[in-house]
Amino acid sequence: MKRLIFPLCILVLCGACSTLQHTPGKDVDPLRAILHAHSPEFDSILSHPERYEVQIIYTQIDRDAAQRPHFTSFYHNTDSARYFYPASMVKMPLALLALEQINHLRASGKSLDMETPYALDSVRAYQQHYKSDASAPGGKPSLAQDIRQVFTVSDNLAYNHLFEFLGRAYINEALRDKGYDHTGIVHRFNYPGRDNRYASPMTFFSPVDGRILYSIPERFDSIIWQNPQYGATKGIGYYNAKDSLVHTPFDLSGKNWFALTDMEKMLRVILFPEAMPPQLRFDLKPDDYRFLWRYMGIFPRECDYPRYDSTYYDGYAKFLLFGDSRARCEGSVRSFNKIGEAYGTLTDVAYIVDFKNKVEFVLAATILCNSDGIFNDDKYDYDRVGIPFLARLGRAVYAYELERKRALKPDLGRFYEALK
Repeated sequence: MKRLIFPLCILVLCGACSTLQHTPGKDVDPLRAILHAHSPEFDSILSHPERYEVQIIYTQIDRDAAQRPHFTSFYHNTDSARYFYPASMVKMPLALLALEQINHLRASGKSLDMETPYALDSVRAYQQHYKSDASAPGGKPSLAQDIRQVFTVSDNLAYNHLFEFLGRAYINEALRDKGYDHTGIVHRFNYPGRDNRYASPMTFFSPVDGRILYSIPERFDSIIWQNPQYGATKGIGYYNAKDSLVHTPFDLSGKNWFALTDMEKMLRVILFPEAMPPQLRFDLKPDDYRFLWRYMGIFPRECDYPRYDSTYYDGYAKFLLFGDSRARCEGSVRSFNKIGEAYGTLTDVAYIVDFKNKVEFVLAATILCNSDGIFNDDKYDYDRVGIPFLARLGRAVYAYELERKRALKPDLGRFYEALK
């Protein structure tokens, strides 16, 4: 993807600070005030809600004397029942469920952890034999390796491996039990024609002597999952599997769904589990959280496994704040986030912190960038419209947060330590 270039990320951020005109009072919706203060940048998009389908959630975080976070959320055009394609955002819940499932298996007596090597078997023509990964520690696949790739560069095959481990029925039943009522994950990525009802056999091995520690047979999901959201038919045409243009709207009702409200809640569960309702939480250990914070917050060049080259620049999977720049970031401002990009839709859900100035907030946004209304043609307005919009939105909210008065400065130490 092409990106606009700025000299330094920190200059981009500081440049945004000077555009803030005022600090709204407590009786004013700050998100509305931010968007109004930056109307020259945003009005061309926000004045066309049906074309761009923008949704935004801005959550302020205030700490009490015990450093407990308290959340206040503000919304623009947010509708949990309106469909947008979540793309790679669905990788976030699968990573959480995988870590939770490992903890459950270990509690039942299985000698497993997230780094335990595994192999995928193939009992059907479209399934994959997968037992080696040269970029992983020891050259073997593991759930930890998949999760590292899911968050650092949003790898599709890593997501598919987590899908195999969990199986479709377990994924959706577990998420509904936790109260994520506007979420459904029903298919893999990059496997047209593959039957998503079947999850491949999987075997976990001892990294020491290769002994089998745990085997999972093939699983079948007989449930027909129905997308309950409206607006899943979009545009005026699409290219089909034969690369022919079909002059009817594109039907995404059979695709994954994941409302922005569920995404934003789930992100807060990862960062502040103790401050969220117990039902929404995942059964994770302190080390699990630190692992997630690290790989959500680092830049690709900071990843240990795999090692990424300069193709994966700092803003590669950080649309808010950094997405429109290929510059190397100074690092004191971080985005602990997950992004999605497909079918013309861009989404980023991020916990943004400034370690130097003691700033923290959550920002979630999605935008449809498909001016010609044709899907599957790989001609989307990501670089011209979507990425610049999300980056500017992140900088506008960050500028506001720099000026916002807080009773107490947040202690961000645990997130800073996780990045080391």
